Amino acid sequence: MDFLLLTPLWNSEQSWRGVLALGPTHQLQSLAAALSQQPLPAHLPCFLPPQQPLLAAGGMLAAPSALQGGLIRASQLPTLPPGTLAHGPWYSHGQGASGQPAKPALLELIGLISADADTPKLEKVFAHAPELTFRLLRLVNSVGLRARVEIQSIRHAITVLGRTQLERWVQTLLYAEHSADGQGMSPLLIAALLRARRLANWAEHRWLDCPPDSAFLLGMLSLLDQLLAQPMAELLEPLPLSPKLRAALLDGQGELGLALQQVRVMENAQAEQLWAIHPHDQAELWVRAELDALRGVADLAAQWQA
Repeated sequence: MDFLLLTPLWNSEQSWRGVLALGPTHQLQSLAAALSQQPLPAHLPCFLPPQQPLLAAGGMLAAPSALQGGLIRASQLPTLPPGTLAHGPWYSHGQGASGQPAKPALLELIGLISADADTPKLEKVFAHAPELTFRLLRLVNSVGLRARVEIQSIRHAITVLGRTQLERWVQTLLYAEHSADGQGMSPLLIAALLRARRLANWAEHRWLDCPPDSAFLLGMLSLLDQLLAQPMAELLEPLPLSPKLRAALLDGQGELGLALQQVRVMENAQAEQLWAIHPHDQAELWVRAELDALRGVADLAAQWQA
């Protein structure tokens, strides 16, 4: 494997309990140095595969006691021996725990809107809730606009909708969800956020020719069919997406479609991970981008569990 890959490790109860680092030795050393300065949350230690020699970097990387790879179904997790940590694409294949937007996100949105917060702050809340983003896009396409608008990002959707309409919609959703119990972050949400942050980082570093917020939106929408147990084409049909985003999501076409295929390959922890983008002269930047994507999701997951 020519470039670093950080992949979640799970226990038999479908809880995220670590991170597996795969890659060449010099990039693993860069990772260890970065973690010594800013570790991941304490409940998510970073491990090396058993065959990888341990690195001297303040104990930031270790070998798991037992490791199982290639899991593709959630039903495989309960069969793991005690103490085993597992990786594989299973967490992007299952349905979400709920088809409803998260109540904490709705409450946060109401507070921000009432305080007349800047649009980037509202955008950040949507960026952590893929189902809520889906409903926002569907709403934008149903508010009676004279011309169909091709939405490029979450921020664009908020702007097109307007603050008054947004506030009323969020309040209605909150009451509709008043009986929903708070839950920790589901594996499927972790998968969607990790895809979104990876794609956005690639665009930020110009490995993709699109705005980072459009790349983030692509990742957020890419698992809607799993989240809502409906065909992707049906879910996207009413949404005012740009042709590039739609082609990527439905047919894997274009540069964005190739990038989306790449994140799927990375979820499988496969060695041929880098065939859609080529940061071959920026290996250190790739390490930082991968760590930033993983850390961002890990920090958010820790907040949900608090």
